[in-house]
Amino acid sequence: MSSTREKSLVYAVGEKQYIGLFLTAADRRTQAMVVLLPDWRGQSGLARDHAGYLVQLGYDVVIADLYGDGFTPTDPAQVGPLVKRLLENRGEGVKALQGCIEEIKIQLGFSGPIFCLGYSAGGMVALDYGRTGATLAGIIVCSGLLKTAAPGMPAGIKAPVLFLQGTQDEVSTMDVVNAVIKEMDEAGNNFRFELFGQTHHAFDNPEAGTDPTARLVYSPRSAARARLAIADFLGAANKSSV
Repeated sequence: MSSTREKSLVYAVGEKQYIGLFLTAADRRTQAMVVLLPDWRGQSGLARDHAGYLVQLGYDVVIADLYGDGFTPTDPAQVGPLVKRLLENRGEGVKALQGCIEEIKIQLGFSGPIFCLGYSAGGMVALDYGRTGATLAGIIVCSGLLKTAAPGMPAGIKAPVLFLQGTQDEVSTMDVVNAVIKEMDEAGNNFRFELFGQTHHAFDNPEAGTDPTARLVYSPRSAARARLAIADFLGAANKSSV
């Protein structure tokens, strides 16, 4: 197993500074980059775990900064205000992600394929960035905070998209899933949905617990299946982009 090196990736959008986290294997070169848009907790232990899995698969990873200044919230009481801010400023999230990708090319000198992988609120940002017509090798939305395009926002996405969602997700219900499917179909996008039965929002997060009556519920089975689907999608899309 390769050891992992980490360093900060500082970038700015306007007067606001962001601090991403770059992770790479110490003993090899990568063929593709994954920009990981985490859930509301930012660069948490879970985000690092997801990133570590990708590094072991052979990818470099940048965990993007959702809020600015590298802020990593720790109190669940912060969820509402933080997610509300992301929802009310969807264009700001897109600009921040664009700034991150630009600095990956400049600071890291990376010129290969770039993917975006978003969890929960990070999935909304990744999908909105794709809707701008961004050139990416692929987009993955895992247990995403799904939203159709905002008013005035285009719906066409150049990159292939993989959605990994639970059928019992109370944050992004099946009505929302169907609305996103309708939008994606009408826009002629290249996308695939994988739906996991008996699966709730945050199914990738062990800290969510396994109480089936809760709003957020961890599913080891669905989390493992999602990781395999992510690996397969990245491998196939990376080959087609070479």
